[in-house]
Amino acid sequence: MGTDNKQDGDVSPIEQDTIVFYGHPLVALRLEDGRICAVLRWLCDGLHLDPSGQIERIQRKTAISEGLIRVRVQTEGGLQVMPALTLDVLPGWLFGIDENRLKPEVREDVIVFQRECVRVLAEHFANKARAALPPPDTLVPAEPITQPERPALDAGRSAWIEYHHAMAKWLEWQDDIERWRAESSERQAALEQRQLVLEDRQDGLESRMEGVEELSRLFVEVTERLGPQTLTPQHQAAVKRMAGRLNELSGSPFAAIYGDLKTAFRVGKYSDIPEAEWERVVTWFQVRIASAEKLRKK
Repeated sequence: MGTDNKQDGDVSPIEQDTIVFYGHPLVALRLEDGRICAVLRWLCDGLHLDPSGQIERIQRKTAISEGLIRVRVQTEGGLQVMPALTLDVLPGWLFGIDENRLKPEVREDVIVFQRECVRVLAEHFANKARAALPPPDTLVPAEPITQPERPALDAGRSAWIEYHHAMAKWLEWQDDIERWRAESSERQAALEQRQLVLEDRQDGLESRMEGVEELSRLFVEVTERLGPQTLTPQHQAAVKRMAGRLNELSGSPFAAIYGDLKTAFRVGKYSDIPEAEWERVVTWFQVRIASAEKLRKK
């Protein structure tokens, strides 16, 4: 997942933070162009997924792969180059994870990531930008210098020397104040512009998340109407192999084997068995094959 070998296209962030999301540390970075990205390694750790497999899945989706970048990340072991996803494509990747195919203890984490992860990361950097704006009480110098009073015409040389020194300091202070005001105005304008950009990005991300959530809702609705997913072609082929093995060991006709299988899973055809029951199907065959092998050895 990580390497310290720099290559063309590797991106150096201007800011890196670790955000604890429901007990899971996530490393997020802000790039020079203002984009925010999350390092895939820590996302996968929180979701209990294999990073390598997820990179392959991302690369199969053109729209999502456009947001997959290599960033230089500061780690305990030093600077490493790691894959990361920009926040504009992160919702698409998250909602592409089917929690129904994961272990029950992992599903809740996946749902929480899908609902809140992008918003939390975006708000983190937006709040940092707000905190960077200077508070109003820092816009006025704490110790102003007052203009010195001109000494009397008959005052001594030392009084005039002191006056001119004080006048020089006052004029320098005036110049400093004007320069400080100009620079402060420029800094505040830049920070406010950056805040607007971050807020626009956050609004865009929220709109995109709403769209992805709507697609996810429609997908669930269509899936429910179509019924549960049945055995994949690969698993159907595996059923035929296991049935062949059981026929070879026990001598039971294929019709009897498939009939018992359909009765056990209450379906009209073995291909209609829900994919979610695959592990039970394997166990069903393993028990009968093992029993047939014992009988055959006798």
